[in-house]
Amino acid sequence: MGFSRRDFLKLGGLATAALSATSCSAVGRELAQRDLPESLGVPLQSGEAAADPVRRLLNRGGYGPRPGDLARAVEMGLEAYLEEQLNPEQIEDTAADLLVRNLTLYHMDPGQLTEQDRRDATAELFVATLSRALYSKRQLYEVMVEFWSDHFNIYLFKMRKVMPFLKILDDRDAIRPHALGRFRDLVTASVHSPAMLVYLDNVRNHKEAPNENYARELMELHTLGVHGGYTQQDVQEVARVLTGWTVRRRGPRRGETFLDEGQHDFGEKTILGRVFPAGRGVEEIEDLINLLVEHPSTATFIATKLVRRFVADEPPDALVERVAETYRSTDGDIKAMLRTIFLSEEFATAPPKLKRPYSFMISAIRALHGDVRGRGYRRLANWLRTLGQPLFQWGTPDGYPDEAAAWATNLLPRWNFCLALIGGGVNGVTLPLEELAQAGDATDTDSALDVFAQLILGEPLEAATKQLFSAYVGGSDISDAETRERIGEALAIMLASPAFQWA
Repeated sequence: MGFSRRDFLKLGGLATAALSATSCSAVGRELAQRDLPESLGVPLQSGEAAADPVRRLLNRGGYGPRPGDLARAVEMGLEAYLEEQLNPEQIEDTAADLLVRNLTLYHMDPGQLTEQDRRDATAELFVATLSRALYSKRQLYEVMVEFWSDHFNIYLFKMRKVMPFLKILDDRDAIRPHALGRFRDLVTASVHSPAMLVYLDNVRNHKEAPNENYARELMELHTLGVHGGYTQQDVQEVARVLTGWTVRRRGPRRGETFLDEGQHDFGEKTILGRVFPAGRGVEEIEDLINLLVEHPSTATFIATKLVRRFVADEPPDALVERVAETYRSTDGDIKAMLRTIFLSEEFATAPPKLKRPYSFMISAIRALHGDVRGRGYRRLANWLRTLGQPLFQWGTPDGYPDEAAAWATNLLPRWNFCLALIGGGVNGVTLPLEELAQAGDATDTDSALDVFAQLILGEPLEAATKQLFSAYVGGSDISDAETRERIGEALAIMLASPAFQWA
């Protein structure tokens, strides 16, 4: 007896329920070129994937494996693979580098950039971001760029005539150079970011009319945290330190930060009990940064955010304290903090964590060796809006939330994306499904389902779940058009399942 579309939806409910306990692990790929690997990897036994810390690292410290990635990482071992990812400059990354190198506006200096069309600037920023996430072998680095872009969040369309240009500079010159460096250098780069000074109104912070917006967020969101022990008086004093710290609007150096001494308050200030002597300018901004990044509250705040991102929505206190101690003992070395997290027992036994829309979309494409060309990047940017996480468009300075509760009520668009992706409905994005089946030696429906379950879920389907899928697909001849269409719909269900979305 055949299945109707209503049966398809019913199958989706049954299959996703059956897959809710499944997680992932297996398959591999090394994407210097866009060719498939010789092998799709050695399957793990059913149930092993959920407890596999290597797979978890690929999913949380990356955007999920392409075919071949996991097999390679398992062969290297967790520690060796982690060390490789922590040293991205040593990873050959031809495919991603070439895509970004071919951009034009993204590489311009501030003066040149601000003369261009802001829509072109936005498009290039999106292409650079998406292509790196999709193709780069430096996956942990790209995830940390995303993490810090949220931490130092800038809304792309505030003052939309200039912000797309400034956000390119922020991404290129502030976030990316320091994403795996020292937190002190990252804060310094952000304080010098024209985009940040415009976004948080420090360009309107003058000695006769102080603006406290940036001062408050610098402490509350960027360093000490909301419970970091500062007072409203401290906010006012930090704002005084930052008076006159602004962006050049004219001349050959427009778009650069500088201290307008005529608008700077040179008086004495007291911040967190420390006296800042009168008569100082840029030097006291540097002293302010040092004071904030060395404060004990900053170590705890940054540790908490990192553990929440990579381990659990409710960060384990013991791990937070160990990461905070790593921060204090290494002068905020980001690599050292990540080692503490990823080599911890808490990470090895971490509960499932819901992928945010961006990670979900990118990992779905990567799992099936997807390729994006031309207008495909624009289509993906549009889908991110539908999914609820458009690039660089969180309106408040706290950045996109990192807990499942913020995303769990908007899952229908994910289902629709899966159907569109598998069905060829995302123009400019192609999936080599036939080639993947052949590479996995699939000869009939059951073996094809095994291949794709391995790619998407990282482990074989349970017998009962596989029976549901096989019954829905019906035919066993994978050369038959209707059978192939139904296999595709089965893949969409796998992508939409809790097993794939919680990693």
